[in-house]
Amino acid sequence: MNEIIIILSKWLHLLGTVIWIGAIILLLFIIIPSAKEVFGSTSEFKKLLKSVGKRMTSLVNIAIITIIVSGILLTMSEKNLGSEKEDSSSFIFQSKVLLAFIMVIIHFSRNKIIAPILEKMATKDPNSKSFIRLQKIQIDLVWVNLALGLTVMFLSVML
Repeated sequence: MNEIIIILSKWLHLLGTVIWIGAIILLLFIIIPSAKEVFGSTSEFKKLLKSVGKRMTSLVNIAIITIIVSGILLTMSEKNLGSEKEDSSSFIFQSKVLLAFIMVIIHFSRNKIIAPILEKMATKDPNSKSFIRLQKIQIDLVWVNLALGLTVMFLSVML
């Protein structure tokens, strides 16, 4: 495979990772706490988070596609170069891919399954225990994705 394509694929893979993990960090450590500080738990707080969430989701979806496509290209380039990974490197690589796959499932589950349920519940009874519990699960899954993402990054350094 052309060296320029490999370099570009590595760069895009890193860029996608930075965008995805960076968005999670910004959301958890900057946006949510700042919005709570300014708006409390008012409807403005919820409107802001919904607006930010939609924009971030679009950006992260593009980052995920970029990571997948560049990852496939990089894997193909290593196979074409005849690079046989050691058993430990192969295990690390497979673990990295598995964890990233779990992250993708969590991301799309939050946005395509949980978020629509929360929207419906918010119109009926936003103070119900089930609504509050599902909101907590929604945020907890973001924390899980942060932990998984940092683990994937650590595993990448080990390769």
